[in-house]
Amino acid sequence: MYESPSPSVPSSPVSLLGKKRKGMTWQAVQDIVLERIQSGVWAEGALIPTETELAAELQCARATVNRAMQALAETGVVERRRKVGTRVAIHPRVQLVRSLLRREIETAGREYGYRLISAQEDQPPPDVAAAMLLRTSETLLRSRSLFLGDGQPYCCEERWTNTYSAPGLKADVLETTSACEWLLGHVPLNRASTSLGVTLADDKLIAPALGVPVGDPVLMLERLEWLNNMPVSHYRRYFPPDHRFEGEV
Repeated sequence: MYESPSPSVPSSPVSLLGKKRKGMTWQAVQDIVLERIQSGVWAEGALIPTETELAAELQCARATVNRAMQALAETGVVERRRKVGTRVAIHPRVQLVRSLLRREIETAGREYGYRLISAQEDQPPPDVAAAMLLRTSETLLRSRSLFLGDGQPYCCEERWTNTYSAPGLKADVLETTSACEWLLGHVPLNRASTSLGVTLADDKLIAPALGVPVGDPVLMLERLEWLNNMPVSHYRRYFPPDHRFEGEV
């Protein structure tokens, strides 16, 4: 698992600077800024250096820094004000955020419920590690949860979260708040890929959580969520075979 760097020494960008100073792209500048925000070098609400200062430090054109900051402002990571400067955005608290899953359950006229089954740091399987751009020797926060509608199983979830890109998310937080709602309230996720499929209920999570026989087919929704160029969370949700996905386009 990644270790958060000390405030005075950003970690991965150091090697990036050493190798790419002459060809610094706006995406590279964006990653460096994100690194410093996520590691706490620049806290929520803090003013960050000017474009001129960052361009001098990173030895790139001011226009390159401007493009990176513009992208970060558009995704809500920073706030820019003329004659004031650029600040790290203060993200809304999770209590103000309702996930799409909660809305889906409540729209169906059911009472939303959430129960954490387990949460701990663990090594991801090779396919998850590859999707999260990590080596299999690195660890992620693995959480297993059950979502309820009127007290009955609605779906269960296995999620792998990179807490380096979601600082503050720990196992004890998930005792009372689902990972999806915590992330919505604390990390400005702005990109995702989703797939639907069918799998068989296992005896470790799906069958006991949903109350279906082991080996029965269940619906699976798989999703990988990003913050710009950094994978944040990968999850698989499992629904009973009679579940219907509905929505409007």
